[in-house]
Amino acid sequence: MEKKCILCEAEDVSYFAKKNNYDFLICKVCGLVFVKNQPSLTTLVADFYTEKSGYHANLDKDLTAIKSDNKKFVKIIDRLVSLNMQGNLLDVGCSNGEFLFLAKKRGFNSFGVEVNKNTANIAISNGLEVFHGKLEDAKFNDDYFSVVYLGDVIEHVARPDILVKECKRILKRGGIMVISTPNMDCFFARATGGICKLFRFPWSILLPPYHLFLFSESNLKSFIRTLDFEILEITYNSCSLRHELGGTGLLKEFLKSKSMRTLFYMVLVFLNYTAIYLVSLLLKPFLKKDFEMLIFAKKK
Repeated sequence: MEKKCILCEAEDVSYFAKKNNYDFLICKVCGLVFVKNQPSLTTLVADFYTEKSGYHANLDKDLTAIKSDNKKFVKIIDRLVSLNMQGNLLDVGCSNGEFLFLAKKRGFNSFGVEVNKNTANIAISNGLEVFHGKLEDAKFNDDYFSVVYLGDVIEHVARPDILVKECKRILKRGGIMVISTPNMDCFFARATGGICKLFRFPWSILLPPYHLFLFSESNLKSFIRTLDFEILEITYNSCSLRHELGGTGLLKEFLKSKSMRTLFYMVLVFLNYTAIYLVSLLLKPFLKKDFEMLIFAKKK
């Protein structure tokens, strides 16, 4: 993997950055950024995607008690309905099943796949049909689903190419694959990257070992098209400033050290991030791309 890009298969890759003792490489041809020497799925599930580690620890357990529906989920489901999609829908990496729950209320036959046992059990306890494990191990039939949703998943898996190919196999002809993932080629990512490189601040975009791959609109579109998908549309959402500040790791570092030096450094970095975030909001009406990509692609 260190010698070849999984998207464009180019061998022209080089060092990009380092964070938390993980090295990142970049493909010089398509711009894909990825972690070198990635941990195995077994390690990720056992050490990082667990209740003990705090991963998804504060998720709602009773989905019927949620008072306000997730705006992003509603947006996706509304678009699927407007595209006349119906029937079987799969959420890969469904977590506690909130997206599936909303889709089910809108008439879809909802199915999920989730590697985290705790969150999978939450979804199951809410009456949802969820397979605990990897998508490939679920062994769904060919052409079974009308919709497959990869919500903030493709950047987490060791082989995004295998994941998308499996989605293609289980999708009906004319079915829709929806992918949401961060976009490296946007103002916020580029501006924070520049500041962090200049002043050696921690870059929130790099989140190893959770984010193993970082895509741009161009390389992800190109890859999807090579698998005979038609890109229907791409929409964007702004980032969460709170999430990005957390991604620097500085708050955890301060809470651990309780030193004034760490506090001042954290405040300095946070001020820079906040300034860039506010500028990105001001520029949003003039920018064609934003932090989160939401891609709707149809299987030909």
